[in-house]
Amino acid sequence: MKALLLTAALASAAAPPPGRVVVLGFDGVDAAVTKQMLDAGRLPNLAELARRGGFSPLTPTVPAQTPVSWATFTTGLDPGGHRIFDFLKRNPADLIPTFAVAEETTAPLGLGKANPFAAGGALLLIFGLFTWILARGGKSFARRLLTGLCAALGLSLAIGAFVAVRRWVPSERPAVVNNRQGTPFWTVHGARPATVVRMPVTFPPDPFEQGHLLAGLGVPDISGRIGRPSFFTSDPFFTPRQGNDFSIELVRLETNIGRQVTRIAGPPGRPFGREGWIETPMVLIVPDTRDKLEVEIGATRVTLAPGAWSDWVDVSFRVNPIIQVHGYVRLRLAKVNPEIELYVSPVQFDPQRLPPGLALSSPKGWAAELVSQVGRYKTMGWGLDTWSVQSGTLPEEAFLEDLADTVATERKMLALLLAEKRRLLFHYFEYTDRIGHLFWRLRDPQHPAYDAALAARFGDAVEKSYETMDAIVGDTMKTLAPEDVLIVLSDHGFATWRRSVNYNTWLVDKGYLVLSGSAERKNLEVLFSRGKFWDSVDWSKTRAYSLGFGDIYVNLKGREHTGIVEPGLPYEALRDEIAQGLLELTDPKSNERVVSRVFKREEVYRRFDPRLIPDLIASNRAGWRVSWQSTLGVPTELFEDNKDVWSGDHCSLDPALVRGVLFSSRAFESDPLPGIADVTASIRRLLGEPADPEAAGKSLW
Repeated sequence: MKALLLTAALASAAAPPPGRVVVLGFDGVDAAVTKQMLDAGRLPNLAELARRGGFSPLTPTVPAQTPVSWATFTTGLDPGGHRIFDFLKRNPADLIPTFAVAEETTAPLGLGKANPFAAGGALLLIFGLFTWILARGGKSFARRLLTGLCAALGLSLAIGAFVAVRRWVPSERPAVVNNRQGTPFWTVHGARPATVVRMPVTFPPDPFEQGHLLAGLGVPDISGRIGRPSFFTSDPFFTPRQGNDFSIELVRLETNIGRQVTRIAGPPGRPFGREGWIETPMVLIVPDTRDKLEVEIGATRVTLAPGAWSDWVDVSFRVNPIIQVHGYVRLRLAKVNPEIELYVSPVQFDPQRLPPGLALSSPKGWAAELVSQVGRYKTMGWGLDTWSVQSGTLPEEAFLEDLADTVATERKMLALLLAEKRRLLFHYFEYTDRIGHLFWRLRDPQHPAYDAALAARFGDAVEKSYETMDAIVGDTMKTLAPEDVLIVLSDHGFATWRRSVNYNTWLVDKGYLVLSGSAERKNLEVLFSRGKFWDSVDWSKTRAYSLGFGDIYVNLKGREHTGIVEPGLPYEALRDEIAQGLLELTDPKSNERVVSRVFKREEVYRRFDPRLIPDLIASNRAGWRVSWQSTLGVPTELFEDNKDVWSGDHCSLDPALVRGVLFSSRAFESDPLPGIADVTASIRRLLGEPADPEAAGKSLW
C-alpha cells in the first residue's frame, strides 16, 4: 500500500501542472472549403494543429444559425434548453415578431421618479451644511449677510436642480434582457481566471468570479440597432441596390459644391420624449479644386481624398442641456466629383464615455481599459457592415479594407490577452462569416448575382479569409506551452444561396394560411419599431404560419390568441401533413426538391417551452434559403432568384450540409462526427469539471 501511495505521489510530482485552455471561435468557417485548402497546403498552421491533435467537421445546431449554435456552445444545452432557437421569435399572445436573443425593456435611471428630489435635496443638504457652519461662526452683520446669501443661493440652486432634472432627465432608461438560459462554461470554478471576448449572445454582460468578458453579438450601435450606417450623396438619381429591407440611412445632400450643413442621426429620441432621432450637425466643404472633401464634426476636422478612410472621429449627440451621448465613427469618401458620395459607419458606443446603466464588458470598466491598451475598436456586436455592401453604398474593396483594419485591431487584442496567460481564454472572430455571406456568389458561376469582373478580383476572398484565420492560429500556437490546449472551432459552415423559397406563400397556396387582403412588404425598421405585422391574415381561417428562418407554427387553440386548431390528434395530423407537403415541394425552375428535412421540435430538443419553440423546423437543401421577406411576412412569389450580394448562407439549411470545423491540439474521438455541444462538454472536462446532466453533448476525451 505504501509503495502504491509513493508511486502515485511521484507520478503526481512529475506530471506538469494543468495547462491553460485557449479557444478561438471563427464564425462560419466551412468544413468542405477548409478540407480543400488543407489538402492544397494553404493552411499550414491548422494542418500542424491537426497533426498534433485532430481535425473534424463539426455539426451545428438545428437550426444552423450563429446565435443558436454559439448559445449551445456557451451552455452545452440544445436550443430548446437555452431558448435561443432563431434570430426571431413571436409572442403567442399577439404574434408580433421580436428578436429571440434579447428583449427591450426599461430600467430606472438613477433613483427613477425620485431623481428631481434627490438632485434638489443634495444641493439643499450641501448648502444647508455651509449655512450652518457660517451661522456658528459669529453674529456680525457681515456674517449674517453671508449666511443669508448662502441659504438663498442654496435654495435657488436646489429648486433649479429639481426643475432641470424633472424636465430633462427621464426616470427610465432603455435596457435589455438576455433571453439565453443556462450556465456559461467559463463561469465554472475550474475556468478561473477566465477571459471571454465577443462571444455572441452575451449582452448585457453578466459578471462572474475572476472573469473578464467583452460582450459580442447583441451589442447595438448608438441607434439601438444591430447596425445603422449612413450614406450621404448629392446624386439625386442614386437608388440603393437592396431597397430598404435593411437599416441604411440615406441622406440627400442639397449641393455638390461649397459648404453645407447636414446631420448625423444618433440615439432614438423616444426615451427622452422626442420623435425621430437625436441628431448632431456635420459640415461638408468642397474646395474649388473638387479633389477632396473637408468634414467637420464637432471640434474635429477631417480632410478626405476619394477612396480614403478617416480614423475614428468623436461624435456627440446633445439630447438636452444636461444629457449628452458619446460615440465615434469612421468615414470613407467614395468620390466628390461630379457628385459627393460619403459613407459614415454605424456610430459605436464610446467605452470611455458610456451612458448611465450601459455596460459593454464585465467588469464594466474593462471595455475602456482595452481602448487604452489597443486603441479604439468596434463595440457593436455585428461589427462588419454587410448592409451597406448589399445596398450599394459601400463597394467590395472598401468593405475588405474595413475588414482588414477591424481584424488587425482584434489580433492586437488577442495578443494582449494571450500574454496574460489566464486559465481560460475564448476569443471570437466574425469576419469569416461576413465574407461568406457577401462573397460566396463570386465563387459560384451559377449564382444569379455572379459577376465575372468582380470574381476576377475577389473570387478568392473566402479562401483568403481562411488564410488569415490560419495566420491567427499560428500566432497563437507560438505563445502556448506544451501542456496548454488550443481549440479552434466554427459554429456552422456555408452553402450557396441561389434561389429563395417563401414558406408563407406556400402555406397560402395550400390553404393553411388565409389572407383577407394584400400583404404589405416589411423591413427591419418595422421590426425594430414594433410596427404592424400579419395585418392581411384572416386568423379565423388560418391553421399555420411561418416566422423566422424556416419555423412553422400551428395556430393552436389555447396557445395562440387566435388559435383554431384543436390540440391532440388534429394538431399532430396537421404537423404531419405540412411536413410531408414541404418535403415534396419542388422548384419549377430546376425540378428539384428544396427541403431536405423537416424536424419536429421533440425530435431535436431534449426539453423545451411549447409556447415558445416552433412546432416544425424546415431545413433547405444547398442552393435554397428562406427569403428575407418570408421571415417577416407573406411575399407574392413562391420562388425567387436571389440576385442579392448576400449570396452565401446557412440559416435555414440542413445542418448536415453546412458543417463547421473543429481543430484541437489534443487528439479526440471524431467518429461519429462531433456536434458543437460535444466541444462544450470536452472543455468542461479539460477544466476538471463534472459533466452537466442537462447538457446535449458528451466529452470527446
